[in-house]
Amino acid sequence: MSTITANKLTPNSKTNGFSNIPKRYVIRQNSTPSKIPVNNPEAHKWKNRYEDCEIKRKNILSEKEKILRSYNDINKKYTDLQVKHECLETELFEKNEEHTKLTIASKNLYKEYETLKNLYETETGAMARALKVSSQWYKENKELKRRTIILDEDTVDEGVDSGEAASDSDIENLNRTIKQLSSEVAELQTEVDSLKESEFQTIEQNSKLSEDLECERQKYRKLNQDFEELKKEYDQILRVSEMVKKELQEMKQNEEDQRNNVVSLKREADNYKKERNVLAHQSTLILQGLNEGTNNEMVLLQEIEDLKRSLEDERNKHEEELNSLQEKLEEKDHSQVEILEERLNIVESELEEAVKRAEKAEETIMILKTPPAPPPPPPPPALPSQPPVVPLRVKRRSRVNVLDIAETIGVQDQNNDTKKTQAAPGVNDDIINAIKEGKFTLKKAKSEGKKEKESTKAVSELLNILGSLRRAPKKRQSQFIGDVQL
Repeated sequence: MSTITANKLTPNSKTNGFSNIPKRYVIRQNSTPSKIPVNNPEAHKWKNRYEDCEIKRKNILSEKEKILRSYNDINKKYTDLQVKHECLETELFEKNEEHTKLTIASKNLYKEYETLKNLYETETGAMARALKVSSQWYKENKELKRRTIILDEDTVDEGVDSGEAASDSDIENLNRTIKQLSSEVAELQTEVDSLKESEFQTIEQNSKLSEDLECERQKYRKLNQDFEELKKEYDQILRVSEMVKKELQEMKQNEEDQRNNVVSLKREADNYKKERNVLAHQSTLILQGLNEGTNNEMVLLQEIEDLKRSLEDERNKHEEELNSLQEKLEEKDHSQVEILEERLNIVESELEEAVKRAEKAEETIMILKTPPAPPPPPPPPALPSQPPVVPLRVKRRSRVNVLDIAETIGVQDQNNDTKKTQAAPGVNDDIINAIKEGKFTLKKAKSEGKKEKESTKAVSELLNILGSLRRAPKKRQSQFIGDVQL
């Protein structure tokens, strides 16, 4: 406090010479340090773990960005391929339509070709037969002509016979009927050929269907055997899962009971420790020759004891939080309950897979038994619940409380004469150790009026600095009279 007043009296401490221009500092001045050094191996361990986690987080973020880039590239390629796929599908649809049209046209053309071929064969056969008959008729006609010539010489010409004209008309009718019958024979021949082809195809289909029927019967037998085995496995897994659930519930109950006992014992130990520290502090003060007659010193003693209790409470809370976080981390790393939960999840997943296989087997059996519509698909399996992730955060306590206590009591550091506004990194530890050990004495009140004014000015300055930093300090107690020196 004396250093703060000394800095106020000097005119050139915060200005450039004797001018009113404020001095610009290169280093930012803070009333409280951003980080308080802690001589605790557990704190260093947690700090190292935090730094490792930060490095891992940065690596994961970089990998995430790379994966996002690759994902975007793949997505673009996928869209391009999808567009190409749609174009190819349209082309394929058009080609299929053309193919169907061509197949229909080719079938019709083949039928026409078969009919024409059969007609040609019948006509050629008829022509060959007709040529044979005509050759025979020609020979007979020649013989008849010879006979007629011989007979004409002997007989008189009596006119044209009507039988010859009738025979010509009969020949024409016969030719017409021959043509009609040949066309009908060609059509019937094409129908016979098509029926032979269809008969051959039906025979092949019948053989394939018989083979498929045998295969389906064998599959049906295998599925029945698999279904029976899956039923047995399902029953066994249900029994094991029930036993594991019971064991897990018992272990959870035991763990909760142990935690409650540990919490109650910790509270009792903290209370006893706080009372012990307070009594030890009182005894040290009394042994150092504190006079109980003066009212001011009694008030100071009472307020110092209150501050001591508040410091002990803060320290106990901080230790409780550290212990709780350490327990949570150990539970997360080395916990038998989580191992059992993972085993239970594995068993449940195996059970779900077995249920799915059984349902698929039932569906196939139902499809084989009854040809109507298949049963609805089974519902999707429930996702296994993951254990909750414990957040690795430690709430920072306001570090201003210890500085406020030190400033209001008047604890000074002998090395810090010029830099009082900037608190040194080890001030808080020195103050706490000094208050714990009781290594300080009270000065006699020589000039009470001056010191009251100086203390009020110092307290107001500290309040302004703390308000500018937007901290939330606790309400200050009544101002003290006199300086306390380590």
